[in-house]
Amino acid sequence: METLSDLLRVVAERYGEREALLSIRRHRRTDSLSAREFLDAVRRTARALESRGVAKGDRVALFATNRPEWHVVDFACHLVGAVSVPIYPTLNAPQVAYILLDSGAGWIFYDDKAKRDLLSGIVPHGDEGAGDSDGQRGPRMVALDAEAAAPGGTHLDALIAGAPPATDGDLATFSGRVDRDDTASIIYTSGTTGDPKGVVLSHRNFVSNILACQELYPLGEDDQALSFLPLSHVFERTVDYLFFYRGVSIHYSPAIERVAGLMPDVRPTVLCSVPRLYESAYLRIQNLFASQPPARRRLIAWALKVGKRRAERGGAALQGLLADRLVFRKIKQRFGGRLRFAISGGAAIANEVAEFFDAIGIRLYQGYGLTETAPVLAVEYPGASRRGSVGKAAPGVSLRIADDGEILARTEGLMQGYWKKPEATAEAIDPDGWFHTGDIGRLDDDGYLYITDRKKDLLVTSGGKNVAPQPIEQMMITHPAIAQVVVVGDGYPYLNALIVPNYAEPPAPFTEMEPSELRQDPRLRELVQGVLDRANERLPTHERVRRFRLLKRELTLEEGEITPTLKVRRKIVNERYRDVIASMYLKSQRVG
Repeated sequence: METLSDLLRVVAERYGEREALLSIRRHRRTDSLSAREFLDAVRRTARALESRGVAKGDRVALFATNRPEWHVVDFACHLVGAVSVPIYPTLNAPQVAYILLDSGAGWIFYDDKAKRDLLSGIVPHGDEGAGDSDGQRGPRMVALDAEAAAPGGTHLDALIAGAPPATDGDLATFSGRVDRDDTASIIYTSGTTGDPKGVVLSHRNFVSNILACQELYPLGEDDQALSFLPLSHVFERTVDYLFFYRGVSIHYSPAIERVAGLMPDVRPTVLCSVPRLYESAYLRIQNLFASQPPARRRLIAWALKVGKRRAERGGAALQGLLADRLVFRKIKQRFGGRLRFAISGGAAIANEVAEFFDAIGIRLYQGYGLTETAPVLAVEYPGASRRGSVGKAAPGVSLRIADDGEILARTEGLMQGYWKKPEATAEAIDPDGWFHTGDIGRLDDDGYLYITDRKKDLLVTSGGKNVAPQPIEQMMITHPAIAQVVVVGDGYPYLNALIVPNYAEPPAPFTEMEPSELRQDPRLRELVQGVLDRANERLPTHERVRRFRLLKRELTLEEGEITPTLKVRRKIVNERYRDVIASMYLKSQRVG
């Protein structure tokens, strides 16, 4: 297998009769596509695009939440040689307009009326050089559902209906259209600093990741996956490609908020997510534990001790079986009861959270990668796991640490470059082919990689001390009373923190309080100070956080304070709360 078109052929040959390859819950019903129905939809869409003049190298944008039709359009692009340009479904109008203009997309597929209205306001201002063969100015809009189509506009079924019929020989007909070094996709980075850059990824980049990772994890046709991270992000997209390759059935959730409710119905056997989901689940379970009678809390504490010992030493002793029966089985039912293992990527996860999942019998593997590397660079997997690390270099990946601590990588997954940005490409990839990740880390003697922080996120105090904020934040984020932490102090003599209380699910005794009341409660301030003090006990003097402020609301994607992959945009947060931060250094009081 050399291209993503070949991946479609693999699905046809291995799983052509597979039922319910893809499914999604819509309006209290579940719609499913068998492998054959999926393949037919892809072939027909490819024929439709080709008949409308879409040619090799043309850009086709996808602006939709997770759903089977996302992959239908994506794979249709792969067949005809077009370049898919995914757009995060949560982006605002200026951000979407920037991507459409920068990429020169001639087509854009969207999925609901809200996106239709957003696009209707910006598409007329698109690049005059873009458009379809009819000379339409700006990208041509196509709704994935008929009810979302603009008046006089078109939708996917209508587009397909007007195209030549698809045949079983279409895969052979399209075969050879693309080469492994042809561009498959342009993925725009989430942009924690500055405007997003278009990462140009080839078929070789994606396929090398698929083939490398498929060797590492036990996956097959009996597995069920729940897909909910944005397909516009390289992590979920490449994971889904891997699932296609191994015949895993995929159920889509259009929003991460609906995942908990879908778990009991889908009963996934494998789960891939960013740390936020696991951390939120951990906090909810900790709150549940805290509300139990004393005898039950003692039983839970005993079970967790047994589970941690079992995870460290292996085996299934009698005590472990009792812990499963009495405590852990009920917890695992929250995840559907069949989850064999889970993978966390996109950011570092707190050791306390990972160890908790290991203890209850759900092995949580960490991975590391970037959009620019399609994405996997290092992963934990069965037989190669070490807590605190993000695993070893994936097959075909070389890693080394630069003199300043930056992680450098060479891999077949490495991007072709940044779209229309040769200077930025040259800055990221040195003449010897090493990609400069922008992350700080270390490799131990056994080849396990440990991430410290983003190079650009490092804080430099006025005393000249370099501090990585993320490990400090992770020490506090696992407490049920705390939802978000941002350590600050760049250019100041010491560190302070902005802290968001857990307004959504506050622990006892704050469960019935309104956010404004909770924030002013002196017991919460005392509790947070205790968490801070315990973290400081484990930190050297220059990394200790002296003061904090409690923020009135959660940092959100809508306000531009976090990225679509839930990473904090520190520059924006520092600017937005500049006065709050300054006040902590002007006043002697310790609490927010």
